[in-house]
Amino acid sequence: MKQFGIILAVTCVGEFLHQFLPLPVPGSIYGLVIMLIFLCTHVLHIEDVRDTAEFLIEIMPMMFIPAAVGLIVTWRAIRPVLVPVLVITVVSTILVMGVTGTVTQSVMRLRKRLTSRTDTVISEEAARIRQERNMIPLDRRIRLKVRIQLIKGRRWKRDHIDSRFKNKDKDNGEHK
Repeated sequence: MKQFGIILAVTCVGEFLHQFLPLPVPGSIYGLVIMLIFLCTHVLHIEDVRDTAEFLIEIMPMMFIPAAVGLIVTWRAIRPVLVPVLVITVVSTILVMGVTGTVTQSVMRLRKRLTSRTDTVISEEAARIRQERNMIPLDRRIRLKVRIQLIKGRRWKRDHIDSRFKNKDKDNGEHK
């Protein structure tokens, strides 16, 4: 109920703006812009309205039933202008789809460029860190590697010899 109240309050503020501002913008658009601003500035968090918003989206097709009934009732008035309305609807739909696709591709390209720049900065930082690690003189690095290999070799020999003796002990215990 709280979530629905928040959405309703933002919508009402949008309607009030529509009444008081002399612009030809519907109140619902004002409400959407206000909701967007609230979500972007974290005045509201998405969790504050998510459940109710999902519910409203799910029942949205039912909201078109009154409009469809209105079209049927006013069929006689719409009939003479049906072809121009259909042409305008099809052309504007194609135009909106084209503009939306172009804007989406532009945003994706921009995001890719920004991401690649970030990756480049991260790669340069990683290379710098690797270079700092490699600032140990070469002879010292070689000696460290040799020591590590010797230690690993000793462990392997010790473990290998221990396992051979353990196997002999088992064999001796079984024969007794």
